[in-house]
Amino acid sequence: MPGETCTVITATNIAVVLVAVPLVTAFIGYITNWAAVRMIFSPEEFVGVAPFGVKIGWQGVLPSKADTFAADVAGNVGAVLSPAELAERLDPAEMEALFADRLDTELPVIVRDVAEMLAPGTWDQMAPDAQQMVITQIKTEGRQVAQEIFDDLQGISHELLDLEQLVFDLLSGPNVKRLVRLFQEIGGKELKAIVRFGGWFGFVIGCFQALSFSIFDQWWLMPLVGGIVGLGTNWLALQMIFRPIEPKRYAGLVTYQGMFPSRQGEIAHDYGRITAREILTPANLLRLVTEGEAGTRIAQVVLTKVSERVDAARPMVEMLTQTEVTDAQLASVKMMVVGRVTESVPEIQPEIEAYLEKQLQVGELVESKLRAMPKLEFERLLRGIFEQDEWILIAIGGALGAGVGLLQGLAVLSVG
Repeated sequence: MPGETCTVITATNIAVVLVAVPLVTAFIGYITNWAAVRMIFSPEEFVGVAPFGVKIGWQGVLPSKADTFAADVAGNVGAVLSPAELAERLDPAEMEALFADRLDTELPVIVRDVAEMLAPGTWDQMAPDAQQMVITQIKTEGRQVAQEIFDDLQGISHELLDLEQLVFDLLSGPNVKRLVRLFQEIGGKELKAIVRFGGWFGFVIGCFQALSFSIFDQWWLMPLVGGIVGLGTNWLALQMIFRPIEPKRYAGLVTYQGMFPSRQGEIAHDYGRITAREILTPANLLRLVTEGEAGTRIAQVVLTKVSERVDAARPMVEMLTQTEVTDAQLASVKMMVVGRVTESVPEIQPEIEAYLEKQLQVGELVESKLRAMPKLEFERLLRGIFEQDEWILIAIGGALGAGVGLLQGLAVLSVG
């Protein structure tokens, strides 16, 4: 009968709604949150149009604000590491030993060149034993000077090691990919959780939508409920990443702690590993102190120490060469010695880098500092990429719920 047929169709429609709607919204919730997480990091460059100077399109949240996030990371590193702390881990005697073999090999040549500069032919006229005595004396003096130089450099480490600027430079501009990789690695589990939450909460949205339609038989309730639940679930997903800071028991049954604070030890390890591997590497630290203003400052320290020793040795040099040494000649000697020492640095750079890696242990140092950091400060390592634009993720959840609810409502109407 017509009445019975209508009843069967209505019951079938309700069954379809109760089963299909939650599954569809779960799938869309997962895909939408996956897209939202991708939108944090991609695309690296702006994609869209800019009519009349107004940008219409999208650039990843992180790349679009790379300088801001790079400055945040640099500030975090600066808060847990100081130049003095790194410098204190280096032993001036051990640093001098790194140069000793190379300088010992070069020293006879340097001494002969100096003698020829001051009094040509004098060195070759000296007996071999006398030559060796001079070389041994200068070698001893040179090692003392080297240790004094490293002592002085430790004292001005704050002038030489601008760690925050180094970190900023390595994470911004053409290095934005490294910044993206850093956040993806330290927050990988949290980002994946947001995607999973999208699926689970999408399923919850679907259940509310199906239930509201089956009870009230009003199609417009589906987009309304979907929008409200979508906003709430994405807000809750973000809260569950970072809150509560400490483990908290709910209803006397379930204990929960935010994912990020609960993983502080694990994240501290990853952060330290990445910092040591890609940012505060021995090669980058050496480049920092040998180029630009820091390199000039080190050259000044070396020149000052060499000058003091050369000036003090002037009477002995005049006695050995049997000639009066002019100020211009001494200045040339000083510049030549400093130049030879500077030229030796690239040749022993592998040994210096190996020593720095062994002594500094940047990864372990950063990890220990981050483990001990108060949790509210610690969450800033990741929360920053959500904080300014987390409303986008929440709004996407609301739009998803409302949009899917609208489509489902219209679909139900067309069937029913």
